[in-house]
Amino acid sequence: MIQLKNMSIARKLSLILALTGFILLIGHELELYLPDLELRIEKLGALAPLGFIAIFIALTPFFVSVDTLCFGAGLLFSFSAGEFYVVIATYLASALIFFLGRYLIKDKVIAFISNHKHLAALDSAINNQPFKLMFLLRLTPLPFALLSYALSVTQVKFWPYLAATSGILIYNSSLVYMGYTTKHLAGLISGSEKQSGVSYPLLVLGVVILLLVLVYITKIAGETIDRLNLEKPGTSC
Repeated sequence: MIQLKNMSIARKLSLILALTGFILLIGHELELYLPDLELRIEKLGALAPLGFIAIFIALTPFFVSVDTLCFGAGLLFSFSAGEFYVVIATYLASALIFFLGRYLIKDKVIAFISNHKHLAALDSAINNQPFKLMFLLRLTPLPFALLSYALSVTQVKFWPYLAATSGILIYNSSLVYMGYTTKHLAGLISGSEKQSGVSYPLLVLGVVILLLVLVYITKIAGETIDRLNLEKPGTSC
């Protein structure tokens, strides 16, 4: 049975909050380079989002943190633009990892997965409501690339696999929002002029709500996955 009870999203969230707090504490320094970085992105025009998406796709298969990339999108772009670019990049990166794992480095992936007993049981567990299980797994703290590689060597087909990737968009979109909020709060703390239309109390409230939602969703996903495995014929506790 795939056990997720000991895998807490609190570890990831604590790192994100620590990073946010650190950036807020050095708001003055952040204010020194963020405007210049944003200006450079604006000068790139249409190439800016393409560059971000290309970097996301290129780095993700090598286990570079998707968290960092999504958080960075919130810092570098507007909220709506960052969300849009992350959605596109997430699906494309997921597709790339699937083809790498299934056709190019399958033996290496299988050898790696065999050393992780929870992931090694995935191939047999995935037969029981495959789409639902994949979607729920995307809601858990399992690393994006690691889970994608593990799924690529199972019996699942490409399109259900790609559709189930939508589960992680809840988490990724939250990170974009956190990055976007951090940028504005850092500017506020550093004494820069407030941007029109930005409600700072609502930004902070949004982060708190997102954290609570993520914790709740992860808890429910883990319990549902455990229940699916318990209900599977022939599976022992």
